[in-house]
Amino acid sequence: MGKFYSMENNELTKWHRAYIKNAYLELRTGKTQEQLGALDIETIDKNVLDVGCGPGNHLAALSAGKPKLLVGVDIDERFLTIGRSKIDELITPSSTFPSLICTSLPTLPFADSTFDLVTCFLVMPHVPDDKEALSELARVLKPGGMLAISGHGFGFPLRYLKRFRLKPLQMYLASLIYGCTGKKLIRNTLQSDKKICNTLKDIGLTVDVLCHNKRVLGSVSTYWIGATKVKTKRDV
Repeated sequence: MGKFYSMENNELTKWHRAYIKNAYLELRTGKTQEQLGALDIETIDKNVLDVGCGPGNHLAALSAGKPKLLVGVDIDERFLTIGRSKIDELITPSSTFPSLICTSLPTLPFADSTFDLVTCFLVMPHVPDDKEALSELARVLKPGGMLAISGHGFGFPLRYLKRFRLKPLQMYLASLIYGCTGKKLIRNTLQSDKKICNTLKDIGLTVDVLCHNKRVLGSVSTYWIGATKVKTKRDV
């Protein structure tokens, strides 16, 4: 990830500022809650983990449902610093206060079957290995629990052709290489939602919800998936 932004002095880059601004805008306008609602996410009395929590916009929305436990993790300490400084403003006094931890996939510091709900939004395009990351998310999920994820499909770069200039071409090329070799060369490698769903099924999850919040020229821009961890005879 280092080649995409500077780590010097732990300073926010232009990319960080734009991401944070958009995250809080979506929270204020209710878009974040709409995204959770589209996946039928409920948090009351549940142990909830948000992987790739960024500055905490989804944590704020999840906290409103009063989960029993709410934890957010992110690889970037800068996002967590902003999230910790803003969290009191983002949640109501009656909401569940989240804990924020700096860690990342593919190894999470939690025991097996810890959480009733695991969310992981717009993280899959960045992880080195999809199956490894999804398997780790499933590991910390209780049998019968829900995994909610999202990612960018092949229509995503089409929205930004003018702004990104050569970026869409880079993303498509990297995605082609990923499809052929299984290796991701840049952040935000595009993915097929069908392939992600098949991987979820392979590791023991049942896909319950698949939706797309926007299509560009017929291609999926962003996919949202809700899946349940299948209970085995040993779990019954």
